[in-house]
Amino acid sequence: MPARYPSYPYVEPVAAKVTQDEIDSTIADLLANNPGVCLRQGPLDGLCRALNVDIEYSTPPHEMMLDVPLEKRAVIWLPKNGRPKHDRIAAAIGIGHWIMHVPVTREKHPGCGIQALHRPTDMAAQKEARRFAYALLLPADDFKNLWYEGRGGAVADVLNVPTQVVYERASMLDLTQPDGGGDKYEWKERPAIGGY
Repeated sequence: MPARYPSYPYVEPVAAKVTQDEIDSTIADLLANNPGVCLRQGPLDGLCRALNVDIEYSTPPHEMMLDVPLEKRAVIWLPKNGRPKHDRIAAAIGIGHWIMHVPVTREKHPGCGIQALHRPTDMAAQKEARRFAYALLLPADDFKNLWYEGRGGAVADVLNVPTQVVYERASMLDLTQPDGGGDKYEWKERPAIGGY
């Protein structure tokens, strides 16, 4: 894994201030342009190849999620011996940064590399990247159908994501619990998965 402070100047991603509709539209375009990409298996290698982003594995500490050097290909960093479901979320968050934030950040900070960190100084871009990742891996229509058919664990198994992410997505979509008698699921803040 490269050093957090490389020899070139770097900045963290700048939030694009996009709406959920804009994120959904971006994902629809992305999937329309890459119809053969499988989103339910592995850490999204096919999609990353299509986007010209590498996936690499590193040993702790895992400070960086996405490294965009000035003269080289972008790299999404995943932990060695990581858990596959968590790797998928981390890769999707990295893709969210790549698609939504790298162009905006390059425009605002020409001549700088970009590094999305697991613990950023400003959380706005990371929150957008997480919304992107959840919409990519847990599409609203598929998610709602599965959510109302069974419990969160079953949704997590079918969509191949951590159960905690399922409940976060349900909260984002303002859904009721499957067996909760119509009560809305209320998300309580917990430590983030793998530092993100």
